[in-house]
Amino acid sequence: MVDNLLLVVLFIQIPFVFCLTYRPVVLMHGITSTASAMEDIARWVRSLYPDIYVVSIEIGNGKVDSYLLPLDVQVEKFCESINSNPRLREGFNLLGYSQGSIIARGAVERCSLPVYNLITLSGIHQGVFGVPYLLQLPIELRDLLTKYAYETAIQNAISPANYWRDPEQLDRYYSNCHYLPDINNERGTPNGIYRENILKLNSFVMTYSDLDEVVMPRQSGLFMGYMKNSLEIETWNNSRQFTEDLIGLRTLWEQGKIFTFVSHVKHQDVTHEPNKEFLFQNIFPFFNNTM
Repeated sequence: MVDNLLLVVLFIQIPFVFCLTYRPVVLMHGITSTASAMEDIARWVRSLYPDIYVVSIEIGNGKVDSYLLPLDVQVEKFCESINSNPRLREGFNLLGYSQGSIIARGAVERCSLPVYNLITLSGIHQGVFGVPYLLQLPIELRDLLTKYAYETAIQNAISPANYWRDPEQLDRYYSNCHYLPDINNERGTPNGIYRENILKLNSFVMTYSDLDEVVMPRQSGLFMGYMKNSLEIETWNNSRQFTEDLIGLRTLWEQGKIFTFVSHVKHQDVTHEPNKEFLFQNIFPFFNNTM
């Protein structure tokens, strides 16, 4: 009788064990790029975690829309894509690269997505400022951005204007920049929902590369930007994000849920073969979780 009972228990439990699946992974590419640019990461993740579902999001036609659609619109379309996919409704891990880092984070904050771990590679959480980043844009757009970044017409037409953080014009950045100051909770009364959604994360993983020749300052990936009227970079613990806990970073840090890493490749190599060992060692373990 006891043996039969054990068999019944095992029969019930075994299907449950085998039904466990890895959490899906969603990837968001950077500017002047397409979903296919994330294929190396997708392939490597699939090789590590059999049968894992990995999807790379494409917004509009990808490359052109990545810089001609304002980020408010890109985030809205990103969320629509996620919410229309039934395989993501039970939760997923989310990785964003470069401009994709703040599309991913903005989507978590604004759309209350069921994200478990949020990973950002060479992120731009504290914006960009300087010529290197502009070299990715068509030449006719560069002067418009540097001279008129905070004009409404440019904010509505060129996505980097939405996170162009000029240390000589921080007041205009806070008041006129449409996107980044909003998701950073840097103006007016902080949006409590943004903060609540970040605090729901199991882990927030951030990286930058010390050889990055595009994102300036490089440390923007860790929420460190230029000080006011200076090209000196603020430290992690004296930034407004940390001291005022605007979106919950200090709280996550105190809970041991923030992980930071520094890679050693050029910007365009962050998601490709030259950075493979770094990704396998530091990033892909955050996908080792099941539903």
